[in-house]
Amino acid sequence: MRLLLLLFSVANGLVEVDTILRAIEAKEKEIVNIYGSDKINAGDFGHGEFYSDAARERLVERVLRAVIAKDSFVISVGGMSDVAGHGNLFEESYPVVFESAVKDVFAAAGISFTVRNMAMGGVPSYPNSMCMEDNFGADTDVVVWDFRMVERDEIKGELYVRQAMMLPKAPLICFKRKMSYLSRLHYAHKDAALHVLDEMSTYNSLQKHQSLGVTSDKFCQSQCNCPGQVRWHAGWKMQRFRGMHMAMFYLSILKEAVTKLYPTLSVAEQDPQHSRWTSLVQRRKELHAPISKHCKPAFASVIFRCALTWQPQLGPALIDIVDPQLGVNGWRLQHASKRAADLTKRGHSDCGYKDEKKGLVGDQSSHWIFFNLKNVADEGTVAFCGDFASRDFADYALIVLNQEEIMDKLDVWLESKTLGISSACFATTHNVIKGDNVLGFRITSGSNAMSLTHVLWTPGVQ
Repeated sequence: MRLLLLLFSVANGLVEVDTILRAIEAKEKEIVNIYGSDKINAGDFGHGEFYSDAARERLVERVLRAVIAKDSFVISVGGMSDVAGHGNLFEESYPVVFESAVKDVFAAAGISFTVRNMAMGGVPSYPNSMCMEDNFGADTDVVVWDFRMVERDEIKGELYVRQAMMLPKAPLICFKRKMSYLSRLHYAHKDAALHVLDEMSTYNSLQKHQSLGVTSDKFCQSQCNCPGQVRWHAGWKMQRFRGMHMAMFYLSILKEAVTKLYPTLSVAEQDPQHSRWTSLVQRRKELHAPISKHCKPAFASVIFRCALTWQPQLGPALIDIVDPQLGVNGWRLQHASKRAADLTKRGHSDCGYKDEKKGLVGDQSSHWIFFNLKNVADEGTVAFCGDFASRDFADYALIVLNQEEIMDKLDVWLESKTLGISSACFATTHNVIKGDNVLGFRITSGSNAMSLTHVLWTPGVQ
């Protein structure tokens, strides 16, 4: 490949395009050699499937903005146990492999490149999708959906897209499988560069040609005894291939940014403060109405801040917002079972896993617990999620917001049930005040317990 002798004139100095291209070419060759240059070439890894002709260019433009501004580029991956690396070491999970493969190449272009593996075992996208900023981070540039084994739900899928689109930097969105409903989400096709990166066609071709890079797979490259070594979880070679597949895709995006898009820029557009670049990372002012009638604007068109018990997370833990005067007061932060606790402990200590599903559990022996919610919006919403034996809260619990009972003022949002969780969310606008609010719970009678995992509120203007 002929190397282009171009220079980026950016605020922090000059970046030689040929240096970037050499780094890309070397990395592509390294990845191809893993699978055999006689069995695959760089172009065979695919270019993703976009829902708009302009969508790929939007992703290319987003990467070029990071080059010109010498900024970060953050990809946050949401997913289930397979994505979290279960069965293998966490460092062998494909988001970690992906970051490791390309981090140095993007650094040569002046980009601090990060891939966050925010996957959790046994959970669909909801209710964590309601907590995008506190779960994935306000600095996210691309949000990835990979709940391929636990979620086919059009309502939850659209909710995931919408909540991602409302993040502060207006991120773009990638799905790891082509869900039928994606074609109907027209408002995300160009604006969020909605695209699918499905690795299976290339993987199956390599299997057919007996590439040593994918055949004879097993859990962990070296010996390990990690939880989750079951038939529906990928081995380390499959994890590596998924990571390398994404790596090749983003190397092609970076190459396109510096060889095709950059030469078309005007002198003014080479300034990182030019409106072309600053507008790409400004929060979207509003979204098109939801396509699914069950994706209600009350939770699908509103930004929420959250505190939660589930891990991983970037925002506050639920325990962090407990009113310190009474503390947890007999409520217990615990796993659903001793087996779950033992497996989680072993996965964390022996395999580096980051995910954990605890709940803040109260029963009749517990006392009042209060949560301090700061900076709630005027006419805002307060909500909570968890595992509840009964929705008839008035039969066994007191729930108060700013000293006013709200058991009969709650609207149910959505519910998620998998082998790993049962979770429902309830919300109210009753007695919500602008500024600081206090939400309280007490179990009053019966054998019912309550396991709280998320508390949410609409934030006021900072």
